[in-house]
Amino acid sequence: MNYATFHPDGTLNQRLIKGMHEIPKGAVEVDEALWLRLIRENDGIWSIDADGKITKQLLPSAPQTREDVERLRLAAYAEPVVGSDRYFAEASRMQVMGEAGWEAVRDAGIARFNEIQTRYPWPEDQFAQ
Repeated sequence: MNYATFHPDGTLNQRLIKGMHEIPKGAVEVDEALWLRLIRENDGIWSIDADGKITKQLLPSAPQTREDVERLRLAAYAEPVVGSDRYFAEASRMQVMGEAGWEAVRDAGIARFNEIQTRYPWPEDQFAQ
């Protein structure tokens, strides 16, 4: 069983799996189809309305400023399920602990980092100075 929690403003807070996480009071159970969307689709802001309907508002496809791109990139890097930071943290832990295979995890982090940068390119006018 999968659950989601939401901030007071209605935006998605956490995605939780029963048996792996403690499910807090007020968590909303989500079906498998919505769960897959919640963990895979990171191109918008998930929220719940007063009627309990969970929807996604798409992020702008072409941010106008460098600050917009930086904000989107940082959020994407830090996203706990599909972000790149989790790979780097895991690779660092594995390396420190002397575990084999940390290089492959690091490489997956680099690949995801590059995907995020491709998804959110810098505005062209930033380089025309």
